[in-house]
Amino acid sequence: MPIPESEKPIIKGVIQKEKVIVDGVEVDGTWNAFLIERTQTGYDPSVWDEIANTLEGVTISACWQCGTCTSGCTMREYDDNFSPRRFIDLARKGDKQALAELQDSLWRCVSCQKCTHRCPKGVLVEEVVHAIHNYALKHGLVKKDPGTIFDELFLETVMKNGGRITELSLASAAAKAGMVTFSLRDLLTMAGPILKSGIYKDLLKPAKIKNWDKIKQVLEEAMKEEVVPE
Repeated sequence: MPIPESEKPIIKGVIQKEKVIVDGVEVDGTWNAFLIERTQTGYDPSVWDEIANTLEGVTISACWQCGTCTSGCTMREYDDNFSPRRFIDLARKGDKQALAELQDSLWRCVSCQKCTHRCPKGVLVEEVVHAIHNYALKHGLVKKDPGTIFDELFLETVMKNGGRITELSLASAAAKAGMVTFSLRDLLTMAGPILKSGIYKDLLKPAKIKNWDKIKQVLEEAMKEEVVPE
């Protein structure tokens, strides 16, 4: 039988003939398809080593590529290119170019944990995917995505506001970064309930959490250090 249409895109270098004769015998079906012999280069084994040596990526070596994670992935419904199994495979091979080509999908994990709960080998799939994305960001393989930009804005706002977050301060930071836009009508719509509730003081300048100065020092030191699993 011929190669299924759904499989042709993932099989590169195929020669398919209508008629093939081997030792005087005509063969048909799948015997008419031949893969071109090829050697792929450019793989970097240090990719796997570095990811496996992080707290999030330590379980990557247990993956046996069964595909259970991808088959139940929530994000697959919205992005056909999002595949935890594929990300792990590419990271273990050290195929940096292929990971870079998937940069618009790599960051989209919503942390629903379906993959982690279903994995038969105990791989912390969600964490490993984040570790792969972090590796790609660290080494400049991908551009900063909206999720990473928002995470940085969130952390920056918490640090500035004494350990607290408010909708107004975060929305302002997001608007300043160009992630969201507010019309005059939007601002007027929000202003009414805020003024009426009397919480505008807390929104503009939230009170610091207790012992914030000490906690801030600990957080700043922790963010400087690279966590390595034992």
